[in-house]
Formats: sequence, structure tokens, C-alpha cells
Amino acid sequence: MRKLTMRLLVFASHLFPNYKNPYAGSFVVEQVRHLKKFCDITVCVPHPWVPPLVDKFSARWRRYAQLPKEEVVAGVRVLHPRRLVIPKVNSWMWMTFSVTLCCWRALSSADFDMLEGQFVLPDGFAAVFLGRRWNKPSVIHVRGTDVHTIPYLSPLLKRLTVWALKEAKAIRTVSQDLARRCAELGADPCKVRVIPNGIDIHRFTLIPRREAKERVGLNPERRHLLYVGRLVAVKGLDLLLEATALLVQQHRDVELVFVGDGAEREVLQRQVNKLGLNGRVHFVGVQPHDCIPVWMNAGDVLCLPSHREGLPTVLLEALACGTPVVATAVGGIPEVVADRQVGRLVHSRNPKEMAACIEEVLEAQWDRQQLRDYVEERFSFEVVTKELLEMYGSVMRNCSSSVNHEHARDEGRKKRNSGTEKR
Repeated sequence: MRKLTMRLLVFASHLFPNYKNPYAGSFVVEQVRHLKKFCDITVCVPHPWVPPLVDKFSARWRRYAQLPKEEVVAGVRVLHPRRLVIPKVNSWMWMTFSVTLCCWRALSSADFDMLEGQFVLPDGFAAVFLGRRWNKPSVIHVRGTDVHTIPYLSPLLKRLTVWALKEAKAIRTVSQDLARRCAELGADPCKVRVIPNGIDIHRFTLIPRREAKERVGLNPERRHLLYVGRLVAVKGLDLLLEATALLVQQHRDVELVFVGDGAEREVLQRQVNKLGLNGRVHFVGVQPHDCIPVWMNAGDVLCLPSHREGLPTVLLEALACGTPVVATAVGGIPEVVADRQVGRLVHSRNPKEMAACIEEVLEAQWDRQQLRDYVEERFSFEVVTKELLEMYGSVMRNCSSSVNHEHARDEGRKKRNSGTEKR
């Protein structure tokens, strides 16, 4: 792949390590790290502005005040412009306004040829709005919630979303399902390119299953259902617990492990008690990012019972580690999970169906290298980076062609006017 003579400025207000979550947007960090080999990239991640003296009365605000204005992450320059944060007011509407305003100020210290937003609101809107202001092309990356949830929270949010999608020079969606949703919201299908999430196949690699279980403290004599991610309602984890309750009635060696944390943890713990699953379900909390590949190898099957999804990277990571998956057939999941080839798809919210699919996967003999090859051929960062560079190059060529066409038209108009004056 050839290096592009392009300076890309990426807005990633929450899909990048930030003041709230040091592990946020790890997949974006990895993608940026691969892209920087082929083009010049600067990332803009806003931090809270701290009013004078406030930091002296609050440890949390003092921590915010001490955050750097600029740093280097994964070898990439990261700017941290300050945005106005009002305590207990952090709606999508307010975020869009404050992120756009603070990024506007940040542009004075960044040279760029193209703007990119890593979510429709607030970052995609900011990229499009400021791109028009500076006469630069803009690209929006659509991830899932930004088109299938946020636009329907209020009429104004929908208008902002629709405007950004219509005015962007290109839209990258991570699945065909999201491409269809963008079109339903008014985006020109010709501007939409489906480029899936990528994964680092050199980090997510094969480890002997027994060794991985021992390294994370699991009993190697038992089979483990694995969930990795946030413990939130949209992930449908109540269904997974009900399916587990059915499985343990038949299989004494089956246990469930939750890797991650979130608002639903206490609710799930109460459900564990109600279902009599104490000792069979383990909440291990948030794990260091470097340990996730070991957990992926330790699980016998990765389960994702979500209500909604874009294209979940967690499925790709599990398959790269040779672990089959069971997931609900929502969003872009069917585009990843070839049914019975790399796992099973669940088509209802019936715990009996999910339990049956998990049991089938547990009992089958899987070629772990074949599962890994399936991902490497389709979703490695090398493959995805090549597709992204092709998209960027196409946008730059189209914009250059448009500028040349406009210039030629202006020159023609000047000549015609000159000829009229002579006559």
C-alpha cells in the first residue's frame, strides 16, 4: 500500500481513551495506529474545561484541570481541546454543540486535508460542519447506536443526524445493516461504503485452551461460557442467564463468566441468586486490555445475546482466538457469524433456543485454526486499512476533480465576460 499525501484530522470525543474511560475506543486506537503508516493523522479528543478556582474545591475537577492539552497515543498526535461541560447535563444535543465549538478552536493548531468523525453525533456533525467552514471534505464513520437509536430520541437529534449524513462527502458503515439504516435516514447510497471493524490478529492469537484457563484462574476441567463487554441492558444478558440455568440442569461442568462491568451488574447478580446459579456464574469485572486475548482463549464459547448491535468487534476477537460464538441475529452480526461455520445464530429471545445453540457449539469439534483463518482473511487490520485508504483516496480525488471543474468554469466565465467588455 502506498502512502497518501493527506493530512487526516479525526474527531473522536468518546471512542478514544479519554478522561472518563482509559480503555474507550481501543479498536479506533488500533485502526489509527495502522493508518498512520500510510498518511499523516492527528486525533482530536475534547476534555472538560475547568473554571478558575473550581479545581481547588474538587478532586475530580482538579484531575480534569491537570489533563494535558496534547499527548502522543500509539505514535499519533492527540489534541485535547477544552469543551464546556455542565454538571449533570450531558445530552447528545449539548455534546454536539460543545464538541463542535471546541474543535472549531482546535483547528487553528492543526493542518489538515480531510476531517473525520468517529460517530455521527457529536463527532460526525462537527466534522461536516467544520469541513464546510474550512472547505475541506468530511467523512463519517457509523458504528451502530448513532443511527439506530440516537436519531429517534428527539426530532432535533434526527434533524442533526440526517443533515450530517447528507452533507458528508463519504460515509463508512461497519455493516450492510447500518448502510441500509443510513439510506433510510436520507444518505445517498452512492456515498456509503461498508468497511467492517478490524482486529489485530497479531495480538489476538491462539493459546492452548487449558493453558489459558489456568492463566486466568478458571478450572480447566470445566467448560466456560464467556461474555466480554459492558453489563448494560441492550446486551440482553438476562437471556444468557436464563439459558445458562437450563444448561446447568443437564451439564454439571458448565459455568458462565462475565468479563466487564456496568449498570446492570446488581440486577444480573440478583437474577443469578433467583435462578440458583451461585457458584456457576462469575463476575470478574473489567480486565486489563492486554489480558483480553487470554480470556478469549479461555472460553469454550463466546456468547452475545444483544438486542441491538452494529458489527461487534468482540465476535471477531473471539474467532481470531479460535473460540466459536453464539449470538443473536441482530444488526450486523449475521454478516460476521456464518451459521454453523463459526458458531450459531439465535433468532428469538427464547432461552430454550439459546441454550440449544450453546449446547450444540459446546458439543461440536471445532478447528480453531480454521476459525482464525476465517477472520484473518476478512477482518484483519491489514485488510480493513487497505479499504479505508481506498475510500480516502477516492474522496480526495473527487474533491480535487470538483475544485478543478469549478476553477475551469470560473475561468470560462471570466473569458466570456472579457469578450463582452471588448465588444
